[in-house]
Amino acid sequence: MKATTLVQRYGSPLYVYDLTAADRSAAALRRELPDGSILFYSLKANPHPEVVRALRAAGCRAEISSTGELDAALLAGHAPADCLYTGPGKTAAELAHAFDRGVTLFSAESPGDLDRIGTAAGAHGVTARCLLRINGTTGAGSAGLRMTGTASQFGFDLETAADWTKRIADAEHVEPVGLHLFSLTNAGDEDSLLRELLANVRTAARLRDTYGTPVRLLDLGGGFAHPYAVPGTRPAYPRLRSALEEALDRDFPTWRTGDVEIAFESGRHLGGACGRLLTTVTDVKESRGRTFVVLDAGVNTLGGLAGLRRLPPVRAVPVSPDDADGSAVSADFDVSTASDGPTDPDGPTASATPADTPRPLSLVGPLCTPSDTLAHDIPLPLPRPGDLLAVPNTGAYGLSASLLAFLSRPAPAEVAVRDGRVVSATVLELVRTPAGRPAGPSPADRARAVLPVLAAHAAHVDAEARFPVESLDALRDSGLMGLLVPVDRGGLGGGLADLVEVAQLLASACLSTAMIWAMHCQQVDVLVRHGAPELLDDLLPRIAQGRTHLGSITSEKQTGGHLFTSAAPLRETPDGLLVERDAPIVTGGAFADGFLVTMRDTEEASARRVTLVYVAREQADVEVGGGWNPLGMRGTHSVALRLTALVPEHHVIGVRGEFAAVATAGLIPLGHIGWAACWLGAARAAVSGLVAVLRSPRRPGSIDLTSDLVAERIATLRTDLELVRAYLDLAQREITEIRATGADPAAAPVQIHLNTLKVTAARLCHQVADRCVQLAGLGLGYRADSPLPLERHLRDLRSASLNYADDRLLTATGTLCLADRAVRLLGDAPSG
Repeated sequence: MKATTLVQRYGSPLYVYDLTAADRSAAALRRELPDGSILFYSLKANPHPEVVRALRAAGCRAEISSTGELDAALLAGHAPADCLYTGPGKTAAELAHAFDRGVTLFSAESPGDLDRIGTAAGAHGVTARCLLRINGTTGAGSAGLRMTGTASQFGFDLETAADWTKRIADAEHVEPVGLHLFSLTNAGDEDSLLRELLANVRTAARLRDTYGTPVRLLDLGGGFAHPYAVPGTRPAYPRLRSALEEALDRDFPTWRTGDVEIAFESGRHLGGACGRLLTTVTDVKESRGRTFVVLDAGVNTLGGLAGLRRLPPVRAVPVSPDDADGSAVSADFDVSTASDGPTDPDGPTASATPADTPRPLSLVGPLCTPSDTLAHDIPLPLPRPGDLLAVPNTGAYGLSASLLAFLSRPAPAEVAVRDGRVVSATVLELVRTPAGRPAGPSPADRARAVLPVLAAHAAHVDAEARFPVESLDALRDSGLMGLLVPVDRGGLGGGLADLVEVAQLLASACLSTAMIWAMHCQQVDVLVRHGAPELLDDLLPRIAQGRTHLGSITSEKQTGGHLFTSAAPLRETPDGLLVERDAPIVTGGAFADGFLVTMRDTEEASARRVTLVYVAREQADVEVGGGWNPLGMRGTHSVALRLTALVPEHHVIGVRGEFAAVATAGLIPLGHIGWAACWLGAARAAVSGLVAVLRSPRRPGSIDLTSDLVAERIATLRTDLELVRAYLDLAQREITEIRATGADPAAAPVQIHLNTLKVTAARLCHQVADRCVQLAGLGLGYRADSPLPLERHLRDLRSASLNYADDRLLTATGTLCLADRAVRLLGDAPSG
């Protein structure tokens, strides 16, 4: 596809990534490394998902140093176990994010970094595998940028090894498995690179021999060079493989058998050649003897650090009208005249349009600052406004190393092509979201901290069908009752993704407690979004402090579980609004501190004109009726209540008579998402517990792990969990996006997706528990006194399809399907 066609379709400036070039780079570098070496791609060079995916397919693993890079690696298909998490200053939140997603291999930069990794690993019940990064004493080769060999934030100082090798032996929840020696980047020549890597081999052997440092994985780093934003090709290293293999044979003689794995890293060498930046000339200006070519790409688009003199000036070349992808220039312009650095005799044969003599030009961007300069006085034929230029070799440290947020200009589109076909066209956007969460543990870490309390009381709560008082007290103290309360009201300022994560964690220990908490959060969300300021000023801080647990009263004997109708009327009196309500079932109602109650708006109003009001327990006379002795979910203590109260007008939530809008915007989405997350958490706990037993000496003798049937049954369990999790995540993202954009949550496809989530999660999660019982057998799975509580999970999850009946939702979905002629499935791109 022509460069001009791409620009017409996707705009200018435009990054174009040729994935085939990335394939070739990976294959070429592998041929130059010792046989069987692990090759990590450093995502800092370019985290674009298609580039990462292409290099993963080419056999590269992922080297990451942030939560964003980790998410990009996982999005591109990398297994968490194949990721190496590096970098100084890893925070507790970043480490928790990594462990949550299954990362187990880290590079530790210091004793403190190693301790933080161990603390986070211990909190997650795992042992982290750690490479010890070494800061050598001298540099052996020349480089574009030296990372160690001087005072540095990177690595353990080699000269103090006698001290820190003793300390690492006492580190908890970490297993030192090897060394990480990344000392330079962009080495100037093969001799320099070879000297550096050979010195790294000797250093590793010295640490092993002198201090007994384990070396099962030896990451020798990188330093593989590549031209940046100038014409040229990657350098070759024909002597590297044999020289390194000889050194490894001498110092690590068992490396060929796999006793010591050898690894290398590269970013620019793997990704540099695959990218080109297409940019349009917007103006040509003469000023006091100099010529300025103004481009629509500046330091906000390309290597913004170059504007701060961190990176060398770029070299742009005119694009031929026949250029397929922005890589070619026209025939009568010699690229060598446009570059001070090395050029590639087999590379682009340049040309100019118009065909005139090159002259010194300054390439500048569109930003309102003199720092927006890409190059001073480079030889280039004088272009005209509207001409298209290409900056080659920008597949690494291009957009991701730019000053993207500076002056708030939109980011350029990024197009990935393979064999002349566009496989991806996206735009990176910076979006503001609420910030300023209070310092302290993340919501997930807070949940993990209370899990021992929930787990300790779950069996007794179930056996006695009583409310989990101890567990709720722990949640009150944790701050999680205020998860959805804004930060400025004292809460955690969390979102739906936090709700999903925390609900799963809590349900892994006690599903009853998790459901009580999730339904409380459902009510909090409605209050935050629809409550009157006077009510919120008083109530939200108390919720955030854990002093107010909210219950929901929406069921009635006259209307059953029909959410959008109510029989009991709201009556106006001189002293306020009179609420008199009988409810046949209220989850945790006997212990709630306040209630959101549905009422018919007036005595004259139709049953469908429903108003939602808040009633504080201290305002009401509350009579608890009946008992609670169900099959499962026994800890929810969902008893009958009779409630009478006078409340002020500002306790009305939303607009009077329009509860349906409140429910559609918040109560229903939060209900289905929260419930599904709870059910998934319980089902995951069932599978996790069963797998742990199957892998232990306690495995029943009747279960043969070599059996294909057993493997198939375990795979089916995992498949059901994966399906629920994937649909839950998509539904959560859809509602989050709807709230951010103001789209209509009542749209037929949205309601279909929410109903589908509830029905699918209810059925599959119960099916998982049932199959776990079948696989575990009578002794381990079916007994109520089994150490594995599968019987409780099975009973609890049986309620899922009855908790707002699946049949009723499917009937509604069937009707809604007729209104969605486009059949917009969850995850489809928005139309228009």
